Amino acid sequence: MPVRILRVEGSSGFFRAGDEIVSIDGRPVADQLDAIFFASGEGRASVAVKRAGRTRSRTIALSALARARLVFEEMRFIRCRSRCVFCFMDQMPPGMRPSLYEKDDDYRLSFLYGNFVTLNDVTDGDLRRVASLGLSPLYVSVHAVDRRVRERLFGRPMKRDVAKDLRRLARAGVTIHAQIVLVPGVNDGRSLDRTVAALGALYPRCRSVAVVPVGLTAHRAGLPRLRRPTAAESRALVRWAERLGDRYRRITGGESFVHLADEIYLAAGRALPPAERYDGYPQLSNGVGMGRLFLEELRLDASRIAGRGLPERAPVVVTGDLGARFMRRYAAPLLARELPGFLPRILRVSNELFGRGVGVSGLLSGRDIIRAAKRARTGARCLVVPPNALDHAGRFLDDLRPEDVARALRAPVIAARRTFLEPRVIRRCQGGKRA
Repeated sequence: MPVRILRVEGSSGFFRAGDEIVSIDGRPVADQLDAIFFASGEGRASVAVKRAGRTRSRTIALSALARARLVFEEMRFIRCRSRCVFCFMDQMPPGMRPSLYEKDDDYRLSFLYGNFVTLNDVTDGDLRRVASLGLSPLYVSVHAVDRRVRERLFGRPMKRDVAKDLRRLARAGVTIHAQIVLVPGVNDGRSLDRTVAALGALYPRCRSVAVVPVGLTAHRAGLPRLRRPTAAESRALVRWAERLGDRYRRITGGESFVHLADEIYLAAGRALPPAERYDGYPQLSNGVGMGRLFLEELRLDASRIAGRGLPERAPVVVTGDLGARFMRRYAAPLLARELPGFLPRILRVSNELFGRGVGVSGLLSGRDIIRAAKRARTGARCLVVPPNALDHAGRFLDDLRPEDVARALRAPVIAARRTFLEPRVIRRCQGGKRA
């Protein structure tokens, strides 16, 4: 269907707010992606729009279309039709903002924003479109390649063969980053080996595989009984990943290919891999390499501070249960070496919103931070909250903002962009102007 223009922010020329772009050079425009891709490049094109019930056409320079800076209506997204046994949306607490309960499964969102897509409901036409538009990379939730295991995980019959569809995309030159949410007793063991082998056969088009432990909240009433990997299973996973990494580095000429989420290493009590083993950090959104990258950036910030003298006030670093464990094992020794005498206080926040079994910092709420800070009596010291706890609008999951937390605690609260030692954070915590 045609794409409606909400407003024209640049040189209007031919276009008007409310126009619907019907086609570009005779190619029908189905959505915003078509409008963007068909209008890219140089030269001229015939553009047909529907305006006030009439279709108007004009041949214009593609550069003029770019200068128009058209803002389109919001894309209508494809909703997820799977019933995954581990779906995090089904484990959300009640009363949250509506957008947090929306389930998308749209290959366009995968290309645009790095969202993971299952490919369970794509059509052959969708796959042809991905190839023709060059929608690459795509981020795919694979979880397993065995049909029976997939049907158990996704809670529905499987009409498509995901391995076959991935091979088709790979032949078309599409780069793939794959995700495996590991559910003990379901897709581990031999199933995991077969899944990774099938994905490894697609290298270099399949560029990375992330193995992530299943996330379970306290809100699973009526849902299947699942469990997270134990410490012993996590240690076995680390050994498994090390063996595979050695093998794939020989095959690929240096890339590890298979990566574990940081929390598996923390649960196993094993050291994080060095930075060069993360292949450029392609799976940060999955919590893969986030800790190692943080340490690299923290070391840089610490070395900068060391050359200027220690700040008078050390901040209070807000984190979850896993983050506190990480800070004790990795960050504290680093600071002791780089900045002796400078010791930020770690505020470990228990997750009351999702349940205390949820230890990642990205799921902390503003109210949980307020409760933890009051119990710990942090006083007027500056609190630094992790950037992944906020959405693009600067809100925690419970819709509070850092300034709301600051008012409740009567203390400065600032969201780090990289680390709690970055210049803007240090300035603010020393009483400087808001950064």
